Amino acid sequence: MIKQHHTRLSKSPKRLLTVACSAAIAAGFNSLPTLAQTELALEEVIVSATRRDESIQDVAVSVAAITRELGQAQVRRLEDLQTFSPSTYIRRYPGAGSAAFINIRGVGTTDYDKSLDPPIGVIMDGLFLGTASGVLMQNFDIERIEILRGPQGTLFGKNTTGGLINITRGAVTMEWGGDVSVAVDEHGREDVKGVVNVPLIEDKLGVKLFGAQIKSDGWMYNTTLNQDVGGDDIVTYGFAMKWQPSDNFDLKWHYEKMKDQSDQGGYVNTNDATDLTCVIYGQCFSNSTDNETQNSSDGTNFSDNEYDTNILTANWQLNDGLLLTYIGGFRDQDEQNMQDFDGSSAPMLRMNFFNVWDQTTHELRLSSTSDSPFQFIAGLYSFEADYDQVWDVYDLFTTLGLAPTFDHASSNGQYQETESVAAFISMDYAFNDAWTLTVGGRYTREEKALVGGNAGIVYLPGTDPRPPLADPQPYADEWKEFTPSASLRWQLNDDTMVWASYAEGFKSGGFFGRQADFNISPTYEPEFVTNYELGLKKTMLDGRLTFNPTVFFSDYEDKQESILIPVDLTNVATVVRNASTQEIFGVELEMSFQITEAWNLRGSYGYIDAEYDQYFADLTGNGVVTDNSDLVPRNVPENTFGLSTTYAANIGPGSLQGSLSFRYRDAVEHAPDNDPIGSMDSITDLSGQISYLWGDNRYRLSIYGKNLTDEQELAQATIHPLITRGWWTPPRTIGAEFAISF
Repeated sequence: MIKQHHTRLSKSPKRLLTVACSAAIAAGFNSLPTLAQTELALEEVIVSATRRDESIQDVAVSVAAITRELGQAQVRRLEDLQTFSPSTYIRRYPGAGSAAFINIRGVGTTDYDKSLDPPIGVIMDGLFLGTASGVLMQNFDIERIEILRGPQGTLFGKNTTGGLINITRGAVTMEWGGDVSVAVDEHGREDVKGVVNVPLIEDKLGVKLFGAQIKSDGWMYNTTLNQDVGGDDIVTYGFAMKWQPSDNFDLKWHYEKMKDQSDQGGYVNTNDATDLTCVIYGQCFSNSTDNETQNSSDGTNFSDNEYDTNILTANWQLNDGLLLTYIGGFRDQDEQNMQDFDGSSAPMLRMNFFNVWDQTTHELRLSSTSDSPFQFIAGLYSFEADYDQVWDVYDLFTTLGLAPTFDHASSNGQYQETESVAAFISMDYAFNDAWTLTVGGRYTREEKALVGGNAGIVYLPGTDPRPPLADPQPYADEWKEFTPSASLRWQLNDDTMVWASYAEGFKSGGFFGRQADFNISPTYEPEFVTNYELGLKKTMLDGRLTFNPTVFFSDYEDKQESILIPVDLTNVATVVRNASTQEIFGVELEMSFQITEAWNLRGSYGYIDAEYDQYFADLTGNGVVTDNSDLVPRNVPENTFGLSTTYAANIGPGSLQGSLSFRYRDAVEHAPDNDPIGSMDSITDLSGQISYLWGDNRYRLSIYGKNLTDEQELAQATIHPLITRGWWTPPRTIGAEFAISF
């Protein structure tokens, strides 16, 4: 065993100091006087974090709810929500259809390949979305988004070891009404969104129709192609129909189709002197003209993706004390995504990915609804997914003299089947008005079977038929796990609740499929987490101020780490290994304050101290396992801070409303080996809008700005010794939106 790095110093004193400061802040808030201004109380926030609709101040869960912020014009899609939740880091994944990198409490997605389950769940109207692609939701027809932090395995299942994002679509109201909006910006944006509710049978049957176009030219100019690149081209449409024949039963069918033909980001040339792109073609970062808004790639990251989603939800109130719920989900994804990996005008490395994903889920849940001190939720769940993935590698084999023309490609791929079943229960017992104990658990059994091609085969796409998989290699395994949870709530008074919780999480094992050959084993085992939390939910000033601090500690065992291993010039393998144990300590603060009737303030702060306890892996591909325990875990900002404020004033026949949101994220390491190219400095974001509303707030005209301070961030990744590429976050963008509600 070779020691590569110096041992880090213990951070225990910093942890103790952070806890002490948090306790002092909590005590300071607790001593605030009570003012008799009840009419200014904050609107009660309802969440479904426990699979019941409850006040956010009553649940023993770390959760942020985003509701009225969804009406702000600068909140365009999922990554704009990180301002409102501590310890949350969301960004777009380039090169894949509507894919998102989501990191909560230092745990996040490291690869979008469908053979690697994401550790952060995304749930839409009760349907678990099983891949990292297709989850970068636009802010459209959404009633509420909840960001739950920490393992949520008991009620929400596997692959939520870091947390989950719970999205609730707009309701079928069974009343006439609707919303239409049009938005433009300086980069050619032409967004049109519409939702209409139509009653069919009074109070019995209604339908909601919706549709949206998200379109822009892109903010990056390509000097090789002489055109703007990186633009959006998304169309979404569908309906939701609700039937409620009696007070005891309702049935809803939600259908949604999304077509995403966007340029999935634009890569810039950051090839260094040792990359073959630089060595063979002279296309290097040192002589490139690429910058924050300009690239020179000889191709675009074009895409052609379709997502079909059906969700069937039934609720049957069996009697005064029991509710039976069924949620059936069916989601098909047909994806094509081209990536010009070298980010230069050289014909070095392009890859065209084709994916077909079919997912079916069923959940049957029984919930108590009486006023008894004993309450429960119990259910059964099944998840089935099949996917086929093939890819064509262009340019590389021709450059190396292994293919006759640049039109030829090397084809490879794999297919996989997953079956998962689970049973779960969560039980509450209120000993009295002050103390409530919750215990629960989930038993999961999962099977996976993968077949992968053991080498690429050169062919001529469009002329030759796609070759079969070369020397297909089969893999199959099964995993079983029970994950318990418990929490204790102490309601000191109507305004103060203290809670503590314990939870275990489980992320299933599998076989990483995107490999050029399987001489390197694709197998990885499950990872496990044990999480402890202590929190306070405090309401003050007669409901005008809420303050919710939390302290947590997460202990990960057999944590899955994805690593790039160079095999030869035509094969740089991504492998996933159970390489580490990791400890994560954190403190989170959340606050909402209705300062006056017209002025609201919301803030959040997250502190994370993440370190590897043990991290043994071959990070260089030389076959030598090293101790890497002092590396900084990737994509884990030590500090995150968000502050947003809104103000309204009556002017003329309407009201003028303004909002500002500020976000700070600490520096992060993007590369698993802490390669300097993956070091990303701290960054801030300031966004806002000014709106004028009139006609009883039915009409709204907004001018909005995103990234007003024009701070852009460069992320980089390497497939050494072939290429190094980078991608920038968007520049300052000014836009306008007009909306009508009726």
